[in-house]
Amino acid sequence: MSFNSIHGQGQAKHIIAKALQHGALPHAYLFYGPESIGKRLLARQLAKALNCTEQGPADACDACQSCIKIEQNIHPDFFLLAPAKSTPTAREAVIKIDAVRNLQSKLGYFPYEGRTKVAIIDSVEKMNPQASNSFLKTLEEPPSSTLLILITASPNQLLPTLVSRCQGIRFHPLPPESIKEILLNQTATDRMEPSEVELRVLRSKGQVSRALDENVAEIAQQRQELIDLLEHLSWDRIDLLFQWSKARARDKDRVTEVLEELMGLLRDIAFLKTQNNSELLLNRDVAHLLRPLASKKSLAGLLKFMDGVQQTLHALSGNANVQLSLENMLLQYCETT
Repeated sequence: MSFNSIHGQGQAKHIIAKALQHGALPHAYLFYGPESIGKRLLARQLAKALNCTEQGPADACDACQSCIKIEQNIHPDFFLLAPAKSTPTAREAVIKIDAVRNLQSKLGYFPYEGRTKVAIIDSVEKMNPQASNSFLKTLEEPPSSTLLILITASPNQLLPTLVSRCQGIRFHPLPPESIKEILLNQTATDRMEPSEVELRVLRSKGQVSRALDENVAEIAQQRQELIDLLEHLSWDRIDLLFQWSKARARDKDRVTEVLEELMGLLRDIAFLKTQNNSELLLNRDVAHLLRPLASKKSLAGLLKFMDGVQQTLHALSGNANVQLSLENMLLQYCETT
């Protein structure tokens, strides 16, 4: 796989190609952008190119022993650091200081087999404070013949001092044609109807994992439930507010997913309110169900409720009471005009 075979990310590939061409790589990159758009793929491809014995460092052949070893994570000069749970019951995976120190000790040596040691730190925002402060020392005094590639979907969660010591490269959501090509190249999609492929592309937000992993039948049921709620919820049917909130609160792990789905529907309703153009919709297949909802609320009311949903998502990322948060959110919907 060459750089050119990676979908999208033309700007990122151009920056890296120029740096390789002129031998002007920084000591550290920060790849940032939404999940599942090619950050990890391009990082690994860069590691291969730097150590490829056939085409390197301009590109990678994917056939030499160096490329194969990096792909299999067994190259002695390639390191991948990712969050891990300390125990099976741990709430969240993190990168701890012990893992960072272990990496630092390995980076202290000269390359063993290749030309350049490459360390990819995936989801770097998951470093705990002690690990971040320790890793900062590596960025301030980088080892020789070493490239560090930090990957994150949340650059705002990183220490400013850490960000300032890396060359940032922004990654963008993939275009629809790239998502469609990836879907059609998956063997599991042989049984997909063209309409399902189009739906997955529309709803992917440019992210491969969303296009591949979504349970279309489950999403259809979830959307219908939300559309019914928006259609019937009012002060006269306040009972729906309590019923829905209680039911959703029983499945806490999926509340965020449901609220993000609600945000997508509200976005489409707002578009229909202003432009009445179904081509702009993420949920184009249910446009006929969304049009009546666009007449129920003013644009200002819809935007205010969307803000309320966003605030609820933020509150639930902490320790807010799920049922109470959902009830307060839906009360805002009843209050908007």
